[in-house]
Amino acid sequence: MLLFVTQLKAQIGIGVQDPINPVEIKTDAGNVIIDKNGRIGVLVTNPKVAIDLRSGINGSIAVGNTDKTAVQAGAGALRYIASPAIGVKGYLEFSDGTNWISFFPKGKPRIVVMASKTTQDTYVFESTVPSELGTKSGIVQRRSSYITNWTEKLDSDSGVPTSNFNPSTGEFIAPRAGVYFATFTFALQSSQVNTGGNNQTEAIWEVRNSSGTITQRVKTNNGYASDTGASPNAVPVGSACTVSVYLNKGDKLRPFTWITVAFDGTISQFDTSGNGIYNALTIVEQ
Repeated sequence: MLLFVTQLKAQIGIGVQDPINPVEIKTDAGNVIIDKNGRIGVLVTNPKVAIDLRSGINGSIAVGNTDKTAVQAGAGALRYIASPAIGVKGYLEFSDGTNWISFFPKGKPRIVVMASKTTQDTYVFESTVPSELGTKSGIVQRRSSYITNWTEKLDSDSGVPTSNFNPSTGEFIAPRAGVYFATFTFALQSSQVNTGGNNQTEAIWEVRNSSGTITQRVKTNNGYASDTGASPNAVPVGSACTVSVYLNKGDKLRPFTWITVAFDGTISQFDTSGNGIYNALTIVEQ
């Protein structure tokens, strides 16, 4: 019995008559090769790394998004986030094996909302009398009232216009989780403060989750200890509330007020002079 042992060496050439690499593919732009070390060269005859695109002609590479976690994707994975960042409309993230790490070429994204108020519109949403609920002109004493119909000055994500803020309702919806700085002020027209005691104005930020459940309320209370007396005595009153609050994606942030600077049932009017400079709202992503 005779045994013959032979070793065959072969190259694969597609459109290449005599390939010198294990795999060579001819394209209209040039050759794509796999060398003996397993390195791929796209229009590159001598690839230096696992995939070498440095032909000097068209060496770009496109990366898409993924819904995999950083753990599932593994360390070193890349993805492209088509969401605005400062100065750009998208950015890259890489996985360190645990978290996705963002690379913002011109700085971290920032949500910025600015608005002023020149109308008297409010919306009573908490009252022991159901018939009192609804749209009002001014602030009803001792009733929880959303401050509505703002004049939007800015609503942007890293310089790109967005619609995270609804000026009609005064509601801001967080487009992504993070810490947000928020402040609003309001002032009332000069009038008598004459409830007999416990005179106060409250500015309140309310947070609801995406299901509409209240998760947080933060308020500032300005007290006025004594009455001003009868007309013509009058004073301007108002309040402001500033918070840094963590919001999950889809959480809703909205300003409202509760006041008692006049007798029950009386409606106080906003001071809308100066194009609403006394009634202002600002929200900034931290």
